[in-house]
Amino acid sequence: MSDKHYNASYLEDTGRFLKELKEYSYSAFKEVASGNVIDLGCGIGLDVIGLSKMLGDGVKVIGVDHDQLLLDKGKESANGSPNVEFMLSEATKIPFEDGSVSGVRAERLIQHLKEPEAVFAEINRALNPGSPVVIVETDWPNLTFYNGPTAVERKINRYLTEVKINNGTAARKLTAYLEQSSFSNIRIEVFPFVLKKLADANQYLWTGAIIEEMKAKQELSSEEYDSFLSALTNADSNGYFSCSINLVVASATK
Repeated sequence: MSDKHYNASYLEDTGRFLKELKEYSYSAFKEVASGNVIDLGCGIGLDVIGLSKMLGDGVKVIGVDHDQLLLDKGKESANGSPNVEFMLSEATKIPFEDGSVSGVRAERLIQHLKEPEAVFAEINRALNPGSPVVIVETDWPNLTFYNGPTAVERKINRYLTEVKINNGTAARKLTAYLEQSSFSNIRIEVFPFVLKKLADANQYLWTGAIIEEMKAKQELSSEEYDSFLSALTNADSNGYFSCSINLVVASATK
């Protein structure tokens, strides 16, 4: 499994799963009538394209990411749309002058950053005064399995938040990051997602791949791995599998 907790297919799968949440997160930009809106850490560009359709030709939506392969897929999906652009850059160096951007959105980016405060400061630098910022994050410590051994669940949560993902508790620190970077009108909303099939957990949360990786790295013993997987599989076969996770949408203005 990649060191990253995502790849292009994962982003496509979760894009479908989170479609309504994504569209909701666009609402903060509805009043933007001109200029540039940046989707920071845009991945394969799903939200760049979604925002561009909502905002129309008067606003250019620019996807910024550090992965050229993902950007190339975004460009292909955009199919030459005139109000869409993609740029290769790190999140800590937004390629725009001070106060020149009309909005910034970032989804499931902050969890991957070792220095998130620097990115929030950079977002603040690039934004026009009064312009919106929207941050969408996964609350990984909230991941809950209602069928497996709880001791193994705790190990999975610890692995995700302290080992696998650089900033696995990011969702719980978004308002603090925004406050530290002098944003105003800070709001936060929490959206629970419940999965009722093990196949969905494996597809959208990479549950199977994560516990397999943990076993390979001796973060789980073979006995723990077997007992957890057996409990989930049994619950799934008998129709009572259930797991849940929260996603957080934080918004503010410069």
